[in-house]
This record gives sequence, C-alpha cells and structure tokens, in this order.
Amino acid sequence: MTARSAIFHTAKVSYRVPGPTIKLGAVAYNLQYARPLVETLLEGNKPTDTRSQLIRVGDRELTLTTVLGAHPYDPEQRVCAIGIGDAADRAAVASERAWFNFHASALFGDVLERHTRHTQEVHRRVPGLPIKGAETVGVAYELDYLSTPVDAALERNQPTGDEMYVVTTPEITLMRADIVGRHPLDPSRQIRVGGIADRHYRAVAAAEQAWRNFHTTLLFAATALSAD
Repeated sequence: MTARSAIFHTAKVSYRVPGPTIKLGAVAYNLQYARPLVETLLEGNKPTDTRSQLIRVGDRELTLTTVLGAHPYDPEQRVCAIGIGDAADRAAVASERAWFNFHASALFGDVLERHTRHTQEVHRRVPGLPIKGAETVGVAYELDYLSTPVDAALERNQPTGDEMYVVTTPEITLMRADIVGRHPLDPSRQIRVGGIADRHYRAVAAAEQAWRNFHTTLLFAATALSAD
C-alpha cells in the first residue's frame, strides 16, 4: 500500500446509552458479565468486508482500517466501523473495538427499550471519504504518537465532577458513570463523557477512558487541521 495525503470528513456516530438524556462528548464501555451477550451478538453478525489503507497526516503515516457489515437488528442496513492506528495491527485493534462498541450499544438499546435510555450522537474527524451506502457507527484510535501530548492535556485538564446512574432490567443491570469537566480548548464550556459497564468500578474506569478518548479525538483533529 502507498500512503496518500488524507482528505478528512466529519462522521456522526450515534450510541444508544442508558441513563438520562444529557449530552455526552464520548462514550466508552468496560463490560464483564454483559460481555458474553455482546459476543453472542457479534458471533451472529460478523463483518462482511475489511478494508485498510495507508494515509498521511502531515509527516506521519497512519493506517485506517474499516470494517463493514450489516446492522445486527436490520440486515438491510449497511454499517461500518473505523479504526485509526500507528500501524496496521493497531488500526485493526481500533476497528475491532469500534465494531464491538457498536454492537454493545445496539444490544443495550434493544434490552433497554422499556427502560431509561436515549440516543447520543458524537462527531468524529475521520480521514478518507465516507463509505457510500454505509452508516459510520463507530470510530476508535490507537495512536502512540499522541500518548505524550494526551497525557499532558489530561494533567492540565482534570475532571471537576462525576455522577452515577443505574438502569436495571430483567436481563441485566447497567451503570453509567459520567465525568464532567472543562472543555480543553474552551474553559468556559463544560464537557461530559460517559462510561458504561455492569459494575461500579468498571463504569468509573470506562468514564476515565472516555475522558482520555475525548482528548485524543481533539488532538487528532487539531493535527488533521494543521496538516490540511
């Protein structure tokens, strides 16, 4: 593969999350007892195609891997999940995580149909053109080169609060931990992210990961803009 200078687009990704309708900047999952339910759904809905390409962002060469398939509850709907990494194996890990998270969101949305849940939309800056005829349902990053600047951004921008919500169904109990803090690019704005799990400590860990993911997303977008 030959690396090409990246053209970027903004993907709108929707998640169906438990808890009250409050805008979230990022969502992450950390599952234990509910994980087999998601894995069963994944087993019955494997991707139909995987595409990888080398992309150039500034002076860096990255790999973008796109997993394509059908919506688990609507086989006629084509969907894709995108992973961006420093190398092919890391992009594959990111795309698999994005695919898993989408199925978790779809499963919990279905299980929670009679209970508290809402659809949350987040925007992600993604290299490449949108896949025609496929809705982007997940974007994840595995970028070592951003680790140090992300660590520095997290050190400067500590969360200022947290909240916990519990949603119980006959099938499963889910928890959503929200972290609240200042937007790293505009301290006058507040940002909230959510971690979804089936145990308290896992929800907190997921929220911390979502906080990191949000900062990674912003730094990657800033890199993309400076390279345009």
